[in-house]
Amino acid sequence: MSVTVGSSGDIIPLGGEGHTVTLSMPAQPELWSLARMTASGIASRLDFNVEEIEDLRLALDELCSTVASGAGGSGRIELSYRWDESSIEIVCELTSAGEIRGEPSLVHAVQPLGEPGSPASELSVDELSARILDALVDEHGVEPSEQSRRCGWLRKRRSRGAEQS
Repeated sequence: MSVTVGSSGDIIPLGGEGHTVTLSMPAQPELWSLARMTASGIASRLDFNVEEIEDLRLALDELCSTVASGAGGSGRIELSYRWDESSIEIVCELTSAGEIRGEPSLVHAVQPLGEPGSPASELSVDELSARILDALVDEHGVEPSEQSRRCGWLRKRRSRGAEQS
């Protein structure tokens, strides 16, 4: 496992030097607590409230689970955390030595899934994950899979109340 942190601990605008943390680990769910802890630490420094931090932690679990599905527990997940003064973006990329089976149907949050009011029991796992992410973050998506690579992302903004304080 490796962790790479930018050269500066100061929070500066997105895209600036020192605003990216990269975490690379085996694609094993028992290690995802490290991903959640990293997201929590960054969000806390950005003055996200407790509810927003918990939403981010849950969303990150869903994203990792969706991206890692079909890899059979093999491969590596690399998470890139980028942030500015009021938002955090996390990109999750799975690389696998073998072919990734299945194609997640997770789509961008603004695109409707299925029929409105569909009971959760009629949704696929990926559609259910997308609805969970819709409720937890501002934007998200998953790129189409290549043979040995799958990538997804999410973006969470701090509530307006925190910006005004």
